[in-house]
Amino acid sequence: MNTAALKKELHSYIEKADNRFLKMVYALAKSYEDEEVIVVGYEADGTPITKEALIEEAREASAQVKSGNYTTQEDLEKDVENW
Repeated sequence: MNTAALKKELHSYIEKADNRFLKMVYALAKSYEDEEVIVVGYEADGTPITKEALIEEAREASAQVKSGNYTTQEDLEKDVENW
């Protein structure tokens, strides 16, 4: 498919798109424009997750585990029994 055909088809998708799809396309376009921002995924509402944000979340989770702030498998199983 040539560039003109791709643009035409993309315009068609954008015209029919819901807000979630538009946010994803927008995030992709912005990350392409600004190569320092790398989108690695999306929240359920379509909000982009950047590489930096994902790394920060992983660091915070690791710090919580190291400080003993976590739930064991046994505790989860006990909680499930009470549902």
